Amino acid sequence: MKIKVRREFRVTLESLAFTDIILNIFIFFFTAFSLIYTFNPMRESRIIVKLPQAQIRTPPDSKEPIIVNINSRNEVFLTNKSVNLRQLKKELETMMAFNKERPVIVRADKSVVFDRVVQVLDVANNSGVERLSIAIEEKPPLPPSTP
Repeated sequence: MKIKVRREFRVTLESLAFTDIILNIFIFFFTAFSLIYTFNPMRESRIIVKLPQAQIRTPPDSKEPIIVNINSRNEVFLTNKSVNLRQLKKELETMMAFNKERPVIVRADKSVVFDRVVQVLDVANNSGVERLSIAIEEKPPLPPSTP
């Protein structure tokens, strides 16, 4: 007696729904991770700036700061875009119109001419910035002296 083997695949609605759910999960995660990468604040630090060092620590702020970078060639950058002082003033005024409490941090290379830093601080101050600070690197603690 010959046994007939059935090799017919049946596609049911449950398997289609399961496949649809899995594909939607993949789409969600791909979209979420691409957005996380796109709006990552650490991408701001691609501009190479050697910060001066100090031993003062300030508590981190919960509001997202606006970062103005000045590189070693005295070029000013706002959100990874090179700007002159006139453009910087317009951009800061626009950003400050929505939230006056938003902090502005100036990151200047330690080899920058100090006059350029003062110019940027002056522009920021005249743009309505209420919370203005300069970024520094924390100095390593001094070893205790032995008597």
